[in-house]
Amino acid sequence: EAVAQEIAEVLGTMNGRLFYRLISQKTEGGSLTEGGGRAWFWDESEVVDRGVTIIGKGRGLDIELPLLERFTCANNDLRIVYERGALVRSDLEIDVSESLGTIPFNAIIPNSDIMDCRINSSGILRYKIIYGGLQGWISSRIRGGKEQVIIERVLKDKVIVANEGGVEVDLNVKERIIFPEDASMIWWKKFKEMMDIEPRGESIKLNFFSELVNDGVIPGLSMLESDSVLSCVLSTLEDISPNFLFEEVFTALKFAHGQQDILMNKAEGEELSTVQNLMNQAAASILSCHDHLPTAESMVARASLLRALNTRVKLALPWLPVKPAQEGSALFGGLLGFGSSVNRVGRSSANDSDVKWVQVQSIASRVRKCRRLLISSVKLTFLDSVIGATTTPTPLSHDEYELPREVRTVHINRIKARRSNASNNKKYAVFSQLKHEMRGWNGAWLRRGYVAKGHGGQKRAFKVKLVGEGVNDYSGPYREVFGDAIREVEATKDGVGILGLLEPSPNNANEIGDHRDLFVFCSPGRNQSTKLNGVMDETAISRQLRSISNFFRSSMGGRGESTREIEEGLSFLGRLVATACRHGIQVDLHLPQGTVWRKIAEDNDVSLTNALAEIDLLESKYLSEHGESLDGKNLLAMQQRMLNSFADGMASVLPIELFSIFTGAELNEFVCGNANVDVDLLMRVVEYEGYTAQCQVIKHFWETLREMTNVERKLFLQFVWARSRLPSREIDFEAPFKIIKDTKSIGDDALPSASTCFFTLTLPEYSSREVLKRKLLFAIENGYTMESDYVTNETEVDKGWRD
Repeated sequence: EAVAQEIAEVLGTMNGRLFYRLISQKTEGGSLTEGGGRAWFWDESEVVDRGVTIIGKGRGLDIELPLLERFTCANNDLRIVYERGALVRSDLEIDVSESLGTIPFNAIIPNSDIMDCRINSSGILRYKIIYGGLQGWISSRIRGGKEQVIIERVLKDKVIVANEGGVEVDLNVKERIIFPEDASMIWWKKFKEMMDIEPRGESIKLNFFSELVNDGVIPGLSMLESDSVLSCVLSTLEDISPNFLFEEVFTALKFAHGQQDILMNKAEGEELSTVQNLMNQAAASILSCHDHLPTAESMVARASLLRALNTRVKLALPWLPVKPAQEGSALFGGLLGFGSSVNRVGRSSANDSDVKWVQVQSIASRVRKCRRLLISSVKLTFLDSVIGATTTPTPLSHDEYELPREVRTVHINRIKARRSNASNNKKYAVFSQLKHEMRGWNGAWLRRGYVAKGHGGQKRAFKVKLVGEGVNDYSGPYREVFGDAIREVEATKDGVGILGLLEPSPNNANEIGDHRDLFVFCSPGRNQSTKLNGVMDETAISRQLRSISNFFRSSMGGRGESTREIEEGLSFLGRLVATACRHGIQVDLHLPQGTVWRKIAEDNDVSLTNALAEIDLLESKYLSEHGESLDGKNLLAMQQRMLNSFADGMASVLPIELFSIFTGAELNEFVCGNANVDVDLLMRVVEYEGYTAQCQVIKHFWETLREMTNVERKLFLQFVWARSRLPSREIDFEAPFKIIKDTKSIGDDALPSASTCFFTLTLPEYSSREVLKRKLLFAIENGYTMESDYVTNETEVDKGWRD
């Protein structure tokens, strides 16, 4: 019987246990992360002969880390003083170990053959030794009875010699290693000798470095703005190459200066790597909007300071406050209740309110002010750690391939949902079914992150049963329902949202402006939205009272049945989006930056006119020309009010208070991913089975994918992975994209197929690129259901089609 192999990284040994972390395992789906999130261990007794094989050299070059003095006998030897000798056993624990032999009475075990000493669970001090071909553990005394002494320590004989200075030393006295730092310094000294690490030959003077730093500010920008641009460059370069060198940064910045000759390494006459070229293009794209740039040397100097800052901030963020409760106090302009959703998302729709309230100077406010100096990976690492710490624990199932009972099953009838959407009936939409199935669930149920074996590393909070489709949920259906629900939320008929939660923005509906794909939160009715001002005539009140009215505008107005229904729906939408985000599923949600994502992130450096222009260009122009727009204010106030409900839903699943260290654009990318399907990113995570990258059909496939529109690429992604957006970074992929050769269907009549659970495309070997393109487009445009995993019976099929 063949045994599946697993590749693991050895973390170390402790108390007779070998700790490791899985890198990959030969399970269906080939997850990159499955099982890798935690450390596992083996006891010595669990490892059979040839069960564990070293396949690579350790990073430490096999240099042994010296034991601390408390784990050794210092400078002593061991003498066997028990008349029957000392029994050598295979393990630290006596009851689970085997007898290997006996060391005779009065035998001496030299200090060099003593490998370890520990106390076992019975409280017996035991030594790991080598003696006469035996290697195992011996006890210092007998367990039970009179507990006679078996071993005693004896001083080693002195070997006195004179060193180079003429001072006599004892060769048998070893260097004392008392603290872990002492052991690590000894290891580091040997490591440097083996790696031949030398100090950097040339260093620059502090004064010269200071001049470079001062010259590194981009002309026309403040120091904070300039450093924010460089931080954006570093974040982008790190996404391309997580372990980039500053030589690569310097090359990219020189390229941004227009020095095209660096694309050739003149010293060696070789072209730069593909990764370096991508870094060059990324840096040039970010810096291209600035006409005059400092020298590459001065920008690298400032970049080095930013990287040093981020190294320290990465360690300090868990200890720094980001949104203290005191900022919600009514004394400082809050709304009394700590953690109120209005406080979470910027308090109100009045963007100029900051100057009218007391702004408390604190560490938290400084962190938020400097958010653009922090590299994205530093913020994401901190957020991921908090998300992991707030995950609801789920007990393991007795069968590792079965989901535990704590992971509930959600039944979704997509067949009924399609008929319902066609008839403009939202009752049986996938979104409505999810909301009905999850009624009564609190946030803890959605904060689960269980990863089942064989499910491609996909985290989940529940299991999906697609009624009447004969599909097993190995992660594909789980991702599919999120995508179906979001598509329904943005679906429109005659310019009106079908579910009544989102509707096209005025720019979208009228096809004007630069943001024609955005949606806004539905209003209970245009006539009702005007009631947000109340019956008070603003011209009859003072400027101060008008400012207060604008500040609390989003909390004013009536709360009718239609308003309550929309707020409840948006609250559930927030929970759904947050659950998808928590489990690494990017949702294809088109919400505006200024009135949603920047508000949630409390990134309020956007004017009222610009925020309005993003969703309603005509009203924004009216505001800029006349200085006042009642309809524009009402629109923004209603968007703020509905945003509070959306944010409340997100806050029950995600630590929304931490979003204030992100910019609005970063938060949008974290939740929704990249709106454009990046073919180059997909090529970097692909694996082939039956094909190679040089095969003609593979070349035709990538050419076809590049020729597709972004809408068609999203359909392709939905076809192969049950999601319409890619992660923004290569390291965020849970599983590789696999292209498998179809050996069963031969010829140009066959269609490509996919396994959404495992991100796999089965591709026939087509004769030409034209045939491949035609077949692939037909498959992605007509694949409305998943491939069945089992044959459904008539009862289940009838249930799926029943009204």
